[in-house]
Amino acid sequence: MAGRLVPGRALLSYGLHCAHLAGLPHQVLKRAAWILDTLKNDNQVERLGSENIIAKDQQYKDAMEKLLAFDAQKGDLLHFFEEIFSSQS
Repeated sequence: MAGRLVPGRALLSYGLHCAHLAGLPHQVLKRAAWILDTLKNDNQVERLGSENIIAKDQQYKDAMEKLLAFDAQKGDLLHFFEEIFSSQS
């Protein structure tokens, strides 16, 4: 019988082991293990929120809003990208 992909969580995963072999930093692996354990216990995962992360998130949201509002028929694509990338510095 062939396997198939279905939505949801896996009972067993080698993701952390593969991440370790790939050389991901210990802090990243530690956080990932904590998240997996939290989800396994049906608890909500709280997002880490440093000022830098929050600022980047806002930049991404702003860029996405501009992208969704962009008129591809009438807009200047070069100007559009200049505006997005200049606001991310």
